[in-house]
Amino acid sequence: MASNVVENGIIVSASEQDATLADRNTFATRVAGKGADPEKKALFASVTKRIDYTPKFGTELHGINLTKLTEQQSEELAALIAERGVVFFRDQDDLNNDEHVKLGRRWGPLHIHPLVPHNQNNPEIIVLDSRVSPPTRFNTNDSWHSDVSFEPAPASFSILKFEDIPESGGDTIWSNGYELYDDLSPAFKTFLEGLTAIHSSDIFKTLTAFTGRKTFGKLNDSEHPVVRTNPVTGWKSIYSNPVFTREIVGVTPSESKAILDYLADIVAKKLQYQVRFSWQKNSVAIWDNRSTFHTGVPDFRPYHRRGIRVTVSGEKPYFDANSGSQAKAWEATSNAIIAKQEAAERLKAEAQANTSAKTA
Repeated sequence: MASNVVENGIIVSASEQDATLADRNTFATRVAGKGADPEKKALFASVTKRIDYTPKFGTELHGINLTKLTEQQSEELAALIAERGVVFFRDQDDLNNDEHVKLGRRWGPLHIHPLVPHNQNNPEIIVLDSRVSPPTRFNTNDSWHSDVSFEPAPASFSILKFEDIPESGGDTIWSNGYELYDDLSPAFKTFLEGLTAIHSSDIFKTLTAFTGRKTFGKLNDSEHPVVRTNPVTGWKSIYSNPVFTREIVGVTPSESKAILDYLADIVAKKLQYQVRFSWQKNSVAIWDNRSTFHTGVPDFRPYHRRGIRVTVSGEKPYFDANSGSQAKAWEATSNAIIAKQEAAERLKAEAQANTSAKTA
């Protein structure tokens, strides 16, 4: 019987015994965060500082210990991640392997990756270690993707913590799929909403052929809508990515390539959709794969980095024609911000006028 291949304490290739580990992957039985308090009062009661990276996308929270969340705070955090796309935390020293798994399981069943090396004691924990040969992230660094979109039940949330970071470089960038959809023309939105695409694990099949590594389970192909409804927010998002989306169904190969290349180009080049995170030791990022894309930046060699991630399996992707959009939901907030700025400017102008009148 073939045995596991282990490097630096990481299982990088399956044995006969665990070659079907990933076959236990299941669909979520509930939608974490759906119906949570819109104001998230329980969560924000513990927040000492909030930093929004852009008005619509990306938030960093201070004062939260992810191992101490109550059930209500956990649900509100899931809702916040779905709304903001990605939420960052610093100094999560207490989030050891057991706590990492415990946190992920609050939101659904944990995915076991069919190829990426995993922790010896917790197969749900994948290990992203640049020292493992071949490097575990050579195939997705500098390539925009949504985690394991080739699965029948792709990832809802991913929880990534970096334990060892390079002295420089090694950032991660996220892009907002809601905003990508919102900025398309009405005619193109309507066209895309009628399409589905095949998401394939071809890149991992190529890697197994190149390395001879045995997988931990089946390498799946799945068909998903090109425009997806997020079940927590009810907002539409583009759901295709250049790593795993192979082809659009029902159009010619050249048409499929043109559409997918165009969407990939927007994700990569539209800076207004993006936020960039610089890791520190024990920083954590949690993101919603249903509505975001991300890529590592491979600029840190000769330094190395090591992170651990758990991936929560979500529901089967679907499109609801009656679902809303982030842009529509944002209108009230945007108007309130504008009104607040205008009020502040009026008060400032009045104060300046009063000062001028007193000195006249």
